[in-house]
Amino acid sequence: KSFSKEIEKNGSGPTFLEGRLSNVDIALMPWAWRFYIFEHYRGPEYAIPYHEPELHAYKEWFDHVFSLELVKRTLPDKDRYLEHIGKYADSSARSKVANAVRRGVTAHEIDDEKDTY
Repeated sequence: KSFSKEIEKNGSGPTFLEGRLSNVDIALMPWAWRFYIFEHYRGPEYAIPYHEPELHAYKEWFDHVFSLELVKRTLPDKDRYLEHIGKYADSSARSKVANAVRRGVTAHEIDDEKDTY
């Protein structure tokens, strides 16, 4: 809702600055695109309530930036990405990062000599 308010405050829409992509848009796009993962693995309470009036500017921003060809070419397929990320959601991923996440530490704290993947 905060981002939506900022877009409205700037009055530029549908992007953060003057109707063109900015570093703000580019920094937020990967997080916005992947938010569907929370709803998929954690439930409908994690869905973004686009119907709420406070999120109108956000929904407009989302629809606009992800309709741009230069952005669409970079997006992963949603089903394939869900399959990939599913290993982290169900704790079956076996990597240094996955082990660190499960233990609540940074990957730098995992000892390659002692910890298994």
